[in-house]
Amino acid sequence: MSAPPLLRIEFAARAEALSDVRAAVQRALAAQGLAARDTAQLVLAIDEACANIIRHAYRECDGGCIGLCIERRRGRLRFRLRDRAPAVDPGCLRPRNLEECRPGGLGINIIDETMDHWRLRPLRHRCGNVLTMVRKLHARTAP
Repeated sequence: MSAPPLLRIEFAARAEALSDVRAAVQRALAAQGLAARDTAQLVLAIDEACANIIRHAYRECDGGCIGLCIERRRGRLRFRLRDRAPAVDPGCLRPRNLEECRPGGLGINIIDETMDHWRLRPLRHRCGNVLTMVRKLHARTAP
């Protein structure tokens, strides 16, 4: 039997909801004894992923929602974000060239830097996406 999730929430796909999401993620990770710096990095990566879902998958439409589940298993934290937006082609997601001097657009770069790996999977019937991000605790995060 697997352990219960550290956090499972569903929230409106609106920028205004993200402060509550950041606070909930911060509490869940702090309760695991992660270092403050690691917690801050993970909270930022989750926030960026949520902002990208709102901005790009839902295209800032009203009425969407996002589910977040955080699990700790076998020395890893797994973050899963699920939306019900139109399917996104994972091949379109690339980090920005950091030599370009312009604001914004760093979400994928932040996720790449923070997580050990991540994967976006469109759901069947072109309705929804699941973004799974994994961070190894023993490799990069002090308990």
